[in-house]
Amino acid sequence: MALRRCESSANSPGWLVRVVPNQFPAVGMENPRLAETNDDLTTSSAISGFHDVVIESPDSHRRLAELSAAQTARIILAWQRRVLALEQQTAIQSITVFRNEGFSAGASLPHVHSQILAMDSIPPQTADRLRTIANFRQETGNNLLYELCNEELVQEHRIVNADDHCLVMCPFAGRVSWQVRIIPRQTAFNSFSRCPESALVEVAASLHAAARAVDECAGPMPMNVLLILPPSTNCTDGWFLELMPRSAGIAGYELATDIDIVTVAPETAAHALRGAFCKTVPPRNEIIPPGYDWRNSSVS
Repeated sequence: MALRRCESSANSPGWLVRVVPNQFPAVGMENPRLAETNDDLTTSSAISGFHDVVIESPDSHRRLAELSAAQTARIILAWQRRVLALEQQTAIQSITVFRNEGFSAGASLPHVHSQILAMDSIPPQTADRLRTIANFRQETGNNLLYELCNEELVQEHRIVNADDHCLVMCPFAGRVSWQVRIIPRQTAFNSFSRCPESALVEVAASLHAAARAVDECAGPMPMNVLLILPPSTNCTDGWFLELMPRSAGIAGYELATDIDIVTVAPETAAHALRGAFCKTVPPRNEIIPPGYDWRNSSVS
């Protein structure tokens, strides 16, 4: 899949963003299934699915902060189109979208890219989050993400930016210093794959501004970007983006205890980022220039 010139051919120059199969996939629908085990001490099961790479720009950019707001919007829109296609696969239960930027953040190539991994099972962290959300709804009748947003807006200590479209904040007890969470305010409780394009452009503009603000306040560093999606059958549980700079690696204490040591408090980070946050929403003709359109093709 690609956003390319209308007159260009598949697998040829003329594209602005492109989605291709990962050359070294973590999962695959055609791979031989591993033998499953289930005994008193160990349990294993095979996982299958799809593993894609989103090539985010045809030029030599290496960092999200180097891209324009329009380029960032193209990436989010490409994610959406591919997620929607993967949701049509009846075997797929969960979809994970992530960016590893910088070798210490897990990137194997320097060029700007992200990955989409769809599986026929639900990862443990996603399952834990679903249980927490379900328990909160059963106890209170309310949506946990919605309530968290309201509480943060009341306290204001961790808010980076809030407008009619997005809430940008440094989450309480984040996993890394300078972590930023971006929540679409009007559409968080709808399916990401069916979210209006205008709302996704607002999210992309907030992500672009957050990445540049982190650069300005903390300096360039490796980072991960995560699109947190519920399973497609739980689309009303909400979705959001996490921007996670990697100012330090995971060391022995974190590995031994699963407790993250954060050296910059979220309140301190939010105060600094507020002054550097500058959101620019690009017009649609910059995101999808005249003469370009989304194209699907078979990529070998």
